[in-house]
This record gives sequence, C-alpha cells and structure tokens, in this order.
Amino acid sequence: MKLRVLFLVGLGVLGVSACQQGGAPASSAQPTQAIPANAAASAAEPKDASAKLKFKDGDDRERFSLKPKDDGAKLVDGEDKEVARYKWKGGELKVSGPDDTVLAYVTGGPDAFQVKDAARSAVRYTLTREGSGWVLTDDQGMLLYAVASEGGGASVKGASGAEALHVKVRDGKLSLRDPSGKTLLATRQPVSPEAAACLGFDSLDLPLRMALLFRLQNPAGAASP
Repeated sequence: MKLRVLFLVGLGVLGVSACQQGGAPASSAQPTQAIPANAAASAAEPKDASAKLKFKDGDDRERFSLKPKDDGAKLVDGEDKEVARYKWKGGELKVSGPDDTVLAYVTGGPDAFQVKDAARSAVRYTLTREGSGWVLTDDQGMLLYAVASEGGGASVKGASGAEALHVKVRDGKLSLRDPSGKTLLATRQPVSPEAAACLGFDSLDLPLRMALLFRLQNPAGAASP
C-alpha cells in the first residue's frame, strides 16, 4: 500500500514538473518579442547632426551648402569654396566672410530676430513672427517681405503683396519655385519651409539670407560662448 502511495506521489511530482516545462515556451517567447524593439530604438536615433544642408538648382547642380560645425556652421558654394562663416557668441550668431571679416550679427529670438551691423550699433533688418508667418522689415521699419505658411509649405511675398517665391514640400523634397512654377533651388535634407523661405529675400546678400535660415532652424540659439 505504501509503495502504491509513493508511486502515485511520484507521478504527481512528474506531472507538475511537466506542466512547468510545458509553460516555459510562453514565458520564454517574450525575450524573442523584444528583438524588434532594439531595431526600433536604432531607427529612432537622431540623424547625423553634422550632415550638410545642400541646395541644388533646377538642373540638379549643387549651388551651395551649409555645413554645421561644433561652434556654428560654414557656407560653401557648389565647388566647396567657402562663402561665409557662422559662429555662436552666446545667443548671438556672428556672420563673417571667409577671411573672418565680420559682416553682421543676428540677435534675438525665438519670435523676433535682428540683423545688426558688424559693430552691433545699428539694426539693418528685423524678422518678426506675425501670426503663423514672418515679416522682414528694413532699418526704417518698412516691409520688405512677408512669409506665410501655406499647405505644408510657405509663400514669400514682396512689399507690393505679389508672390516672389513659393516653398513646396513633396515626397521628402523641398523646392523653392518662382511665380511661374520653375524650380530655383531644392533640397532633400530636413529644413522647415519657413526657414527655407528666407532664401527668397533677394534684397539681402546670400550670407545674410542663410544666416536667417540657420537662426530659424535654431531658434533658441546656442549656450556656448
């Protein structure tokens, strides 16, 4: 009788062990499910911040590029020749020529930026947020350009109210087009339509237009001296 009881107890122990082993795949399946999470985390990592912002013309020729640096950025033409230098000075952006001659300073932010002369003694231009867009005025406060958000892109109008440039975004490509629809510049690098619209401020030299683009892309400025 005792042998029979011990035999039944032994069967019970074996049965419990078998159930525990049978349930193991359900719990061990979770680590297998965690593998895609690693891939997702990798995909969510930010893109290379050192990648240059390259603009090409309608014929797919590189016209100029903005190359980020640790202390600012550098503007080069299509042949990689330096055009301008941008360097953070606290919350200000110093704009210099290739020979380090100071051209201007861009101060302020995030809703109002001023382009000051090399001595910081006079304001040359002011870019101010107005509604969902921006307005650029001269040193007398006269309107030069107005930027309006439009259907995922942006529209740049001159002082007369006529459209001077249209920024369009489609299939990962941002293009700047004249009123006839001709592509003047285009890029596939990430840049906001409002920032790209600054390239439509034709009365400003390219180094200043790109400086405003750079500031709108970095509205908080930089803390480094």
